[in-house]
Amino acid sequence: MDFSTSYIDLSNVRTISRGDSQRMEKYIRQFYELIPERLELLKKALLEEDRVQIRQIAHKMAPQLQFFGVREISNPIKRLELEYISMPKEELHELVLRIIAKLEDAIAEVSTILKHHFE
Repeated sequence: MDFSTSYIDLSNVRTISRGDSQRMEKYIRQFYELIPERLELLKKALLEEDRVQIRQIAHKMAPQLQFFGVREISNPIKRLELEYISMPKEELHELVLRIIAKLEDAIAEVSTILKHHFE
């Protein structure tokens, strides 16, 4: 299966699935189930200005985001993981908002893939 994507790169999913569409669907659905839930937790932690919680959520999401090749998110996540305490409040807020926007785009794209290719 070939998917035209702008926000995610499914090459890792294709490789691990060995072209098996059922396995690909399983991985894609896992992303679609886990990431929105964690995204909501990230939004809540940002509202509460809970730096530790922000870092923990980002850290938990990092492997899956990397596996799904969410474009332009690795460096912001790494930076957040390393600088969550020392980063000025406004900068932290802006960085987290950029991560949230990228994740919302990735989730929308995954939703479209599921809708058009697996339903």
